[in-house]
Amino acid sequence: MRLASAFVYDMKLQFRHGFYYAYLFISAAYIVLLRLMPREYKETASILITFSDPSVLGFFFIGGLVLLEKGQNVYDNLFVTPYRPAEYIVSKTLSLTLLSVVTSYAVHVGAFGFHTNLLLYVTGVALTSFFFTLIGMGLAVRCQTLNGFFFMSTLYTFVFVLPLFETVGVWTSPLFAVLPAKASLLLLGTAFSPLDWRELAYGLLLLAGWNAIAFLWTWHSFRKFIILKIGNERRGGK
Repeated sequence: MRLASAFVYDMKLQFRHGFYYAYLFISAAYIVLLRLMPREYKETASILITFSDPSVLGFFFIGGLVLLEKGQNVYDNLFVTPYRPAEYIVSKTLSLTLLSVVTSYAVHVGAFGFHTNLLLYVTGVALTSFFFTLIGMGLAVRCQTLNGFFFMSTLYTFVFVLPLFETVGVWTSPLFAVLPAKASLLLLGTAFSPLDWRELAYGLLLLAGWNAIAFLWTWHSFRKFIILKIGNERRGGK
């Protein structure tokens, strides 16, 4: 019940901060761009757009939200209540993931029409968005300023998105097979071509594994940089 209330609150907060208007404008622009694009580039462009924008945008949005709440000292009061860090992490991540899924689906349908095989595509968007939002949150609690967050985010995202070079035919490496973007791009590609069961299992398991690692890392970041810090400050104040 507490998690559900937090989820609804986070959606309202994102609406007040203009996230929905931003996504609506960006989605409309992508639909127009894809519909005008030559047919031979359209599918690849759609996969790249879905991966790099609606799926990854949560990374930067959550960074801004976390730094805003840190600056307002929201956590000092929030985490002395029964509300647990894990609930906070899940609520924030799920709310932004839902926004990414709806946006990505709307862009795809607007550009290509309705399909019956979009379940794996939507799953890929959800798992990708969840992962990058978690990473963005875990990184933001470690940073003190927005500039610091943007600087560090360049280093983090570059490593994770290297398989994009393979998609556009610039660079390939067997090491890409262990990175989450490789699995994400495979699942997003199911909107246009099916996967065999081995590719499907590989994509789902790899992304699920990276999400588990990202959640544990983000939870540890909250504990070290937020919870323990609040406890130390309160003990020092006494």
